[in-house]
Formats: sequence, C-alpha cells, structure tokens
Amino acid sequence: MDYDIRKNTFKIGIIALLISAIITALSQVYYANKVQGIHPFLFTGISFFVTAIYFQSFAMKQRVKVQWQEARRPLLLLNMASIITFMGFYFALKYIEPAIVSSLEMGIGPLFILLLAVFQKTAVRQKQWYIAIGTFIACAVLILAVLLGESGVKMQLSIEVILGIVASLLCGVGAVFCSIYSKQLNDLGWTSSMILAKRYIGIIIISFIFTYDLVIPYFKANITWILLITVVGVMLPMYLLQKGIQNTNTFIVMMSLCFIPVFTFAFQLLDARIQFSGLTFIGVSLLFLFGVLSILGENKEMG
Repeated sequence: MDYDIRKNTFKIGIIALLISAIITALSQVYYANKVQGIHPFLFTGISFFVTAIYFQSFAMKQRVKVQWQEARRPLLLLNMASIITFMGFYFALKYIEPAIVSSLEMGIGPLFILLLAVFQKTAVRQKQWYIAIGTFIACAVLILAVLLGESGVKMQLSIEVILGIVASLLCGVGAVFCSIYSKQLNDLGWTSSMILAKRYIGIIIISFIFTYDLVIPYFKANITWILLITVVGVMLPMYLLQKGIQNTNTFIVMMSLCFIPVFTFAFQLLDARIQFSGLTFIGVSLLFLFGVLSILGENKEMG
C-alpha cells in the first residue's frame, strides 16, 4: 500500500514538472520578445512582488506554525539561490536565444548535483554519471553555437554575450540550490504557498534598487502583459515546480527541467527574430533525450 502511494505521488510530481516546463517555455519566448529594449530587472521586480503577495495571501490562511530558528538558514540561502537563478536568467534572455539560455541553465544542473554528492561522500549510480555528462556535452554544443555565431539569434560575440553565457550557467547552479533549500523547508513543514511567498524577497529588493525610477511608469504602460506573464508564466509554473520538488527528488527535478529547452526551441520558431539553428537543435535534442532516459530510469528503479 505504501509502495503504491509512493509511486502515485512520484507520478503526480512528474506530471506537475512537465506541465510547468511547457508553460515556462511559452513564457520565456514571449518575455524575451518583450524585453530587448528595457532594463532586464524591470519585469522581475514587478512580477515577483505580485507573485509573493499572491502566495502570502494563501500562506496566511494556512496558519502553519513556523519554527523560525530551524527555517532561518535555509530560507536565507533559498533567497540567495533564487537571486542567482532568476535574475541571471532574465539578464541572459536579453542577449541570448531563449532555447540556449534555458538549455545551459538546465543542462549544468545534473552534473553539479553529482559533484555535490561526491563532495558530500554520497553514493552515485553509474548511469547517473552517464546522463549528467551527456547533458554537459549538450551544453558544450550550445555554447559553441553562440561562440560561432550559429545560434538562432545572429549577433556578434561581445562582453554582453559572454556575460549572458556565464549568467545562464550560474542559473543552473542556483536552480540546484533552490531545489535543495526548498526541500529543506518542505521537510520542516512549510507548504508550497509559504515557500513561494518568502523565496523572492531578495529578488524584489535588488530589482527595485536598480529600477526604482522606472517601475511605476513602465508598469502603467505594460500592465496587461506583465500581469498575464506573472500569473500564467511565473505563478502557475512555480507552484507546479514546487509540487514536483515536494513529490520527487532533486536529481529528477533537474533532469525533468531539461524538457523546457525543447519546448522553448519549438515555441521560439514562432518569433520572427529567431531563425532555425542546426547546432541549437542538436544540443536541445540531446538534453531532451537524456531527460527522458533519466525519468524512465528512475521510474524503473521504483519498480
């Protein structure tokens, strides 16, 4: 009975992660099209402020007693990891093709998780190494596409493009820590709404520091699409991702996120700015393949 419940819970987590990936991919392409001429942190401040307020309204109704002494450290570290992940991501989207940004973010995560496991002297299965190294090779193909000017967005190699690549890779590292510290808070009894209400405080503060003089006029002029992307592209996928973290494990969370690039690649072909790139397609396809293999392998392990 316990086995059946555990397997069903795992499947629910996987479904939540896949739906989150599809919605996230759509919002990435739409956002990238919108922010080419503005400060990259304008949207983050407004959107995550609205998101935090929304989930805080649910958290207040849940009346869960919080042990702040135990929760203070993982909450602080979750905020720091969220700053690296999301602000780096939105910065990178301003300069690099959306499919490559999401690919580099998701592709570096599995290998970093295994390196952390080695550092912590935790056993790692051999097939996990194969999958993680495969995703890293896929990342290398995508970086090569950018450096050779063969990505979907044709641009000259510049310091901004290099910083975009670095920011994308740092996103992957940050995403791993986001998953780890979210899991720790969940184990302390925090609900998904409680975590989502508190994890963006650092992002909101930093975004408003950089854009305090632009926020109000920009929000007034773009209120419709900002609220649309905030609700559909931030709140919903973040909630589903939190459910995935709650019901699966960190490695599966990071590998299932490898589905985002293939969805992003497909959706971005609808954007007139972005052309088809063979190298991008190869890298994204490799990530998709290893993502499928990892999920099938974990499901087989569970019987």
